[in-house]
Amino acid sequence: MKSTIPVLIGFIIFCSTPLSAAASSTDKIGLLKNISGDVMIQRQETKISGQKGVTLMRTDRLTTKDESYAGIIFNDGTTFTVGPNTEFDINNYKFEPDKKLYDFSVYIKRGSIVYNSGKIGKLSPESVNITTPRATVSIRGTRFIINVE
Repeated sequence: MKSTIPVLIGFIIFCSTPLSAAASSTDKIGLLKNISGDVMIQRQETKISGQKGVTLMRTDRLTTKDESYAGIIFNDGTTFTVGPNTEFDINNYKFEPDKKLYDFSVYIKRGSIVYNSGKIGKLSPESVNITTPRATVSIRGTRFIINVE
């Protein structure tokens, strides 16, 4: 009986690990493709230095400092080129084309972003919602620039 307890505990840990990893992987919505200067990601209570290849998660806040830039590619192919002194929150992101579930919602507090539409903007343009302190942007085309002062 004593020898079966460690085996049972090991089996439980082994079986539960892929499930928890799979659940968290759905929150991975994109990555930092290019970085120049000082870029920071706020993920809940954790600050992460922006570096090429860092994964973005749902509800992250990204901030760039003076003379800093970031290139972001989301899972659906949407790209953001983020200019200096920019701060924006990823409010929601969902890209599940097999279930026809789409959501791309960001809040740009300050700064500039060049938006280039991916599959969400093409398949479900009404699901793209970009808000600023004074405006909400609905997409009609596939590429535009937002500058918030």
